[in-house]
Amino acid sequence: MTVNTHSTLPRFSLPQYTRKDLWIFAAVVPVIVLVYNSLIFGNRYFTEGRVFGWASLCTLVIIGCFWFVFTRIAVMLRNRFPNDGDLMKRMAISIFLFILINALIVTILFWGYDYFHFLNYELNQVRYQWTLLSAAIFNVFITILHEGVDSFDKWKKTMLETQQLKKEYMQSRLLGLKSQMNPHFLFNSLNSLSSLIGEDTVAAEKFLDEMSKVYRYLLRSDDKLVTLGTELQFLDSYSYLLKVRYGDGIHINRHITTSQLSLLMPPLTLQLLVENTFTTNVISKDRPLVITISSLGEQWLQIQHNVQQKVRIGIPDVEMAGLDNIINKYRLLCGQAVSIRQTEKQRIIHIPLIEAEETKAHD
Repeated sequence: MTVNTHSTLPRFSLPQYTRKDLWIFAAVVPVIVLVYNSLIFGNRYFTEGRVFGWASLCTLVIIGCFWFVFTRIAVMLRNRFPNDGDLMKRMAISIFLFILINALIVTILFWGYDYFHFLNYELNQVRYQWTLLSAAIFNVFITILHEGVDSFDKWKKTMLETQQLKKEYMQSRLLGLKSQMNPHFLFNSLNSLSSLIGEDTVAAEKFLDEMSKVYRYLLRSDDKLVTLGTELQFLDSYSYLLKVRYGDGIHINRHITTSQLSLLMPPLTLQLLVENTFTTNVISKDRPLVITISSLGEQWLQIQHNVQQKVRIGIPDVEMAGLDNIINKYRLLCGQAVSIRQTEKQRIIHIPLIEAEETKAHD
């Protein structure tokens, strides 16, 4: 099984028109056509049906063709200056370029009509200047309208992602609690504790202390992100419970660089991955399950284990839900991909570690 997200280099493509763009085009362009032609032809535009029809059609075709140019420029500027802090720079460049292009459109209309004597038109310099001024005003208005609608769409998307992220965190806590509160785990933990009480009271106190740390972390894991160091402390307590239960049947090794301990990750990530590992694989003293958590580069972790797959029909929903939960949280938090690669002998999972600046940039 492989779950991976690959980034590709941007390729040249036509602007993708949304319903928002079409609504703005349908609402604004007819007004521009009426204003331009009323300034070009004066009263003739409204009193002569032939002038109204042909002038409106020609102007609509010309503006419609140039609308593609406007859209392409807007897309390029949004890709070049995507951040909210670049809004004024993006708007200033847009307005400047759009005014130049609209001045070209107005000039084509006035001088082209005059040159071809289109509908008996004769050039009027005063009307030409007023049309240029109107074009500049329209450009400012349309640019502000586009940016306003785009900002509103971003706000809606952010609110949706925030709600989705809250849902993923609640599901993460639920999955963690389910794995710890299910009857089998609780029975085995209490059985282990009971055995330790009769054999070694010191070990029993240690087991009870680590068990309380596990449940305390599960119940308090409300933070959006925790440091890797905090998550590893919790994993130590969780691993202790597993070690008491499985003995030499399970080994959890760590090779983490000190510089990574302050980096961030969603809480319960390692617990869900480890829990998924020991519930889906055979564990025995003769065939121990070995889980290795190690640093990979500066901002990645690698979780690797040998595969000793249990014989099951299908893949339980809880297993897939845990993996999907982790993948979705990373996608919403920082846009990073979680890589899961499995062969017949081993499974390797790569998860990114997050810097505080990354979450701010993605918000």
